[in-house]
Amino acid sequence: MTTSSSQAYLVIADDTPEFEVALRYAARLAKKRKASLFILKVIEIENFQHWGNIEKQMKEELRKNAEKELWNVARNVNDLNGLTPVLLIREGSPQDVLIEMLEEMPMIKLLLLGGNTDGHTPGPLVSYFSGKGLSRLEIPLVIIPGNLKTGMISPLIT
Repeated sequence: MTTSSSQAYLVIADDTPEFEVALRYAARLAKKRKASLFILKVIEIENFQHWGNIEKQMKEELRKNAEKELWNVARNVNDLNGLTPVLLIREGSPQDVLIEMLEEMPMIKLLLLGGNTDGHTPGPLVSYFSGKGLSRLEIPLVIIPGNLKTGMISPLIT
């Protein structure tokens, strides 16, 4: 972390275009407000029904890919505004992992999610936490539209 702030913002990493927009917004907001930026990558390990060794290899490969992805994301954030984000990897259902993490880390004060604007739904996490999962959140949720242009991000952060 590059700040001594007791406040942190959380963004969820995935391979969608709206994540890139949410990440850029979160990074600029964290820098402006002198907060730490946490980036969470959730590895969804569905019921592997394989032999122990194959399951172990699959999990290791998923984790290695997640680590590589997060290091690239961290480099992008650092290039953007000099922040060094906190990188987190967890296994499980994204909704459950997110709630558990928020309970464990009270310094996280804001959840930022990128919303898909190209499909019928804004994405599974946005749909869940803006619907029935909203009652599970104890912090503000900010949904960043995936079609937000880069030039529009800075004027929105005051």
